[in-house]
Amino acid sequence: MKRILALLVLVLLAVACTKDTRTPVITGYRLSQIGSPGFGPEGVTADLTLEIDVQNPSADPFTVETLEAILYRGIETSPFATLVLLESKSIEPKSEATVPLPLKARFTRPLALLGGGLSTDLSAYTADLDLTVRKGSFKKRITQERVPLDQLGSLLGKTAKTKGYEKE
Repeated sequence: MKRILALLVLVLLAVACTKDTRTPVITGYRLSQIGSPGFGPEGVTADLTLEIDVQNPSADPFTVETLEAILYRGIETSPFATLVLLESKSIEPKSEATVPLPLKARFTRPLALLGGGLSTDLSAYTADLDLTVRKGSFKKRITQERVPLDQLGSLLGKTAKTKGYEKE
């Protein structure tokens, strides 16, 4: 009986000490804020805010460290804009929150912006994506080409579940 109890205690300790492998789940996202376009040495730029609704069941915080994207409108082959994350954002452990990602957009074809405007409808765009996410002391880089922005949440959910975090 003592052996069975000792074995049960060891199993419970092993389970308690294992690293939590659950990953955040993106439940929604939207382009919530578009600043007025500005003209400067970088060309035509605007500040954008992409809000991501996320659940983090993990015991570790996740941090979106870098995000760079080349944005295409519809099926066009020439870039419409480039996007860069202005500051890293953390997703607290065991939480459900909306995380605002501040982005700087530089429009590569400003006349197309004047002609067609800037839509908040994410299904109107695709993007080449380069994203770095940190989980505790592990880091993962995600790169994808021509991702439909309205399917970004499901793509990141699939990618986050695969192996690939590297210890720093």
